[in-house]
Amino acid sequence: MLHHDTRDTRDTRETREIRQSVLRKIVITTLVGGLTFPVTNLLFDSTTAQLIAAFSVGAVILIVQFLADFERRLAAVELSQQDQTTDIRVAVEEGFAKVSTATQLFARLEAAGTKTTAIDSLVTQAAAMEPNSSPLLLRFVQAEMNRMTEFLHSLAEQEATYNGEDRDWLLGLTRNTTGSIDAISTSTVDAGRTEFEHGFWGSDLGQRYLSAQQEAIGRGVRVRRVFVVKAPEHFDDRSLLSVCRSQESLGIEVRVLNTAEMTSATKKLLQLHDFILFDGALSYEVIPSTPFDDSSEPSILYTRLVLRPKDLKERTDRFQRFWSCATPLPGMDIPAQASRNTTAGGRR
Repeated sequence: MLHHDTRDTRDTRETREIRQSVLRKIVITTLVGGLTFPVTNLLFDSTTAQLIAAFSVGAVILIVQFLADFERRLAAVELSQQDQTTDIRVAVEEGFAKVSTATQLFARLEAAGTKTTAIDSLVTQAAAMEPNSSPLLLRFVQAEMNRMTEFLHSLAEQEATYNGEDRDWLLGLTRNTTGSIDAISTSTVDAGRTEFEHGFWGSDLGQRYLSAQQEAIGRGVRVRRVFVVKAPEHFDDRSLLSVCRSQESLGIEVRVLNTAEMTSATKKLLQLHDFILFDGALSYEVIPSTPFDDSSEPSILYTRLVLRPKDLKERTDRFQRFWSCATPLPGMDIPAQASRNTTAGGRR
């Protein structure tokens, strides 16, 4: 309705301008012809010749006005075409610039070995969101996209941190590893109050993690784990041995390290905390909070991913030292009931 009214107003204005232009030309032509007629009295004796001369001058003036008006309108049309051409060129250049930027980003993703189909799917699904969707849903989707953006930015900075206990990173990395998984599992961040009792390996996450490791071994991935204990009596703990046997049955190489047998100098060199090296390219680390007393259950303060080459080399060397100092699983028979019990264990 508004567009229709605007067009009508423009048409009325143009019609009025045309009428005014025609009237102006008639008035000017008449005046010039009227002023010319007395002059022709001095040039011609015949009245007919005088009228013809006056009309001729008026006609010339009218033609000149039409030519001048035509020139003015032609210049206006050319200027309008130039403006439109400029607008079209700017729009095309901006469009190509956007396409070029998107193409460059996709080329960089492909060069980095990232499959662009996932990016295509993400953009397509985001664009498919209904405009009248719930505001809560739209805010949630935006928050998740922002979280992923921050995660990718953190990876570019070679360290990402997650507050509390992570789930998705651990399982995702295990499912995508192609070469090796080397893990240090301490009782410091065990979910139970006592050593290797009702701990991580009996939880839902622990069972899913073991299942993912078993699948990785099926792909040819080598999985090694060092369980770290702090006292000689824990070395022969049946729940620990049960967990070790259970993991050995899945194809995981298991060793146990008793820190009580290590020298003070060695302990200082080998900092104790849980970490997992995936393909030697990324370190997954769990940092526990400090408990108030021995009766308090330890909790996870934060989880981090470390990609700095210097830190990765340090973690690799530390694992190799732990592995060389650790002892293979003692050969002892475990009752069938105990061997089936997987609720005990260290954090990783």
